[in-house]
Amino acid sequence: MTTWLVTGGAGYIGAHVVRALQAAGIAPVVVDDLSSGHAAFVPDGVPFVQGTILDRDLLVATMREHAVTGVIHVAGFKYAGVSVQRPLHTYEQNVEGTRIVLAAMA
Repeated sequence: MTTWLVTGGAGYIGAHVVRALQAAGIAPVVVDDLSSGHAAFVPDGVPFVQGTILDRDLLVATMREHAVTGVIHVAGFKYAGVSVQRPLHTYEQNVEGTRIVLAAMA
């Protein structure tokens, strides 16, 4: 069975992605720091790793442990107000986080 990693898979959108993967016969594994998601959104039986996408070693270990063949990256901060209040934090999470996900995939 093919396994895909869903970053932010405990969030609203990510949880729907996880369910769609399951419906397509693809085994998902979720990485989420729960900063805005909820562990309860991850379906029973789906591996859940609580951690940040800023942790390259965690991502690499998760991808190796679960033999991940694809990644759907939906983790990120989306609220405009927060991006104005905390621009560097938002940049780090969204831009640097995406860079780290890509590096871990490589």
